[in-house]
Amino acid sequence: MKRLSLCMVATGSDAQLKRCLDSAHGLADEIIIVNMEPTDRIPKLAKVYGAKVFDFYEEGSYPEAGNFALGQATGDWVLWMHEDEQLDQMDRYRVRDLIYQEQYDLIFLNVLQYGSTASGRVRILDMAAPRLFRRHFRFQYFTEHQELLNFNQLKGKSREQERIGIFPVKIHDYRLEKNPLKNKSSVLRELDHLSRQPLTAGIRGQWYAYHLACEYYRLQMYRPGFKQLNTAIQHYLDEKQLPPYIVYKLKYSVVLDEVSSEEIEHGLKLSLRMYPDYVDLQFYSGIVHYKKKMYEEALHHFNRCLELGEPSFGKYLVRKGAGSHQAAYYKGLCLEKLGRDDAAVEAFVQSLSYSSTFKPPLDALIRCLGEDAALHELTYFWQDKLPMEREELQAIIDAHLHDTGKVKQYG
Repeated sequence: MKRLSLCMVATGSDAQLKRCLDSAHGLADEIIIVNMEPTDRIPKLAKVYGAKVFDFYEEGSYPEAGNFALGQATGDWVLWMHEDEQLDQMDRYRVRDLIYQEQYDLIFLNVLQYGSTASGRVRILDMAAPRLFRRHFRFQYFTEHQELLNFNQLKGKSREQERIGIFPVKIHDYRLEKNPLKNKSSVLRELDHLSRQPLTAGIRGQWYAYHLACEYYRLQMYRPGFKQLNTAIQHYLDEKQLPPYIVYKLKYSVVLDEVSSEEIEHGLKLSLRMYPDYVDLQFYSGIVHYKKKMYEEALHHFNRCLELGEPSFGKYLVRKGAGSHQAAYYKGLCLEKLGRDDAAVEAFVQSLSYSSTFKPPLDALIRCLGEDAALHELTYFWQDKLPMEREELQAIIDAHLHDTGKVKQYG
């Protein structure tokens, strides 16, 4: 039986650490925690979960503490997490299945990074990160507070297929909620220095470039991130290999942040030729065409998204809603722009059938039917079959009218 070690570095947030350990409870055969703070709270909490705790607060940097943690692991595989993260409750049990994937030495998981704004929690970045790997791996120095896995330790040669897997097991990362970047300029200077020497990572330079791109995107600095992703792609092309789809996923996610260009549109066309069944790329293409007011073209991509759907587990990392409620909503917007109002209303209702908590289609229904329409009676004179139960739809609409203060106007 394969053994799994959970390894992490603790920096003093016992509440966050508890949330992390709760999410991984029962998965690992051993838990290794390296404590970088001179406090007894972390050791006391960790021991409740049967963890082995090592003090490291006088020894060195975060990557060095990480390597110390990896050096204590005895499992066949290591799951690496940060204390401010948690495994998705729906995905957590799949982790143990992955360690029996004999063709891989290293597995990227789906990390969803969050931050805080005046309006609440927002998702900043949806990326793949190397979090599950065989015990022999170690970190190389990246920055004082960031680790970077040493990809030179991959067993395969440059022209052989890499022993790297990518699986949509989600990890939710809340580090930026607790520690938002206070000095963005200094971080950018450090990244700029590192970006000038991507080839120092040797034959695995493509993943060094990918890691840099993730950091730039996290800072919403898209142009330098775009450049690093092109570097990663070029590495694969030089080796006559197909670049991994996660590189394209990250590269073109910028279209959701109002960033678009002819270069991005052209690149999306090329990437869709390589991955025509990847729903995220179809969704990004739909957004690009919608922004350019090419509604028929956008409609084609959103329909394709709904055809592909978004299975909970498969070969791709799929953005939530790209194959369901978000695609249906944008489909409705396209139909509305094309003057096909009845079809637009049906698409907005379809969006609600996927996610009743997604508010934009409710506002779109009000806009389509007009403020004088008896919106709360919509379900009673719908001619065709609704994509959701009539009573459920009416309850959602009535609750929205009440919440927005329009219930008296319609009631």
